[in-house]
Amino acid sequence: MNPGTLAFRCNICGGDCQTDLTNLKRETISCDICGSTTRRRAVIRALTAELFGESLALPDIPERRDLKGLGMTDWKDYAPKLAEKFDYQNTFYHKEPKLDISDAKLARNLIDSSDFIISSDVFEHVVPPISRAFENVWRILRPGGVFILTVPYAPAPKTIEHFPDLNDFTLIKKDSSYILRNVTESGAVQEFEQLVFHGGPGSVLEMRVFGEEDLLQHLRDAGFEDTKVYRAPDFLHGVWWPEPWSLPISARKPADRS
Repeated sequence: MNPGTLAFRCNICGGDCQTDLTNLKRETISCDICGSTTRRRAVIRALTAELFGESLALPDIPERRDLKGLGMTDWKDYAPKLAEKFDYQNTFYHKEPKLDISDAKLARNLIDSSDFIISSDVFEHVVPPISRAFENVWRILRPGGVFILTVPYAPAPKTIEHFPDLNDFTLIKKDSSYILRNVTESGAVQEFEQLVFHGGPGSVLEMRVFGEEDLLQHLRDAGFEDTKVYRAPDFLHGVWWPEPWSLPISARKPADRS
């Protein structure tokens, strides 16, 4: 039985789209105009809802150069549109402008510098301890700033760390696959096979699979308040997928109480 089709307006390019509901999945392209996936539209839905109180398409939002934003390897099609509307800069782990969100020595000019930060499917690749990455996001945000986060996560409560003792590691090619060789702080040598990569070897190595409860606790431990999981669909903008996990999350740095 055909479940039907959904007509929606892409909130990234503003185009009118139509897709079979069976094609409306987290990582499947469902806008034939700009090539957006449901996850990418879900990021913009959460961002606009947090900044403006309602879900808006990027072409419709007002220009707000007073709002400073930072992206972590944001999608190439919505990053330039965000730069047109905000004082926004996209950053990368492997090229300029660089940002290593796990860096223990965060640059002083980054502290209290942004009104919003977007990280879409990045934190599953960050080297441990993952708590440092959440703490650095909190430090970069200005008081009252908002963090928009997506990661693949399971409905289970606990996070599964693939390499809990990761310290000094290298990736070694073996035949058609890779091995991770790690030397722990105590000097023990570990080797891991059957690695999971998202898109290719290197910085896209999957370090963990988050559990939802654990993920929200990481945010609270870092000092965030008003954490929200965007569970409700936004059919107007084609934001929905059938699985009840790996949903967008927003979290706020508390405003000054003085």
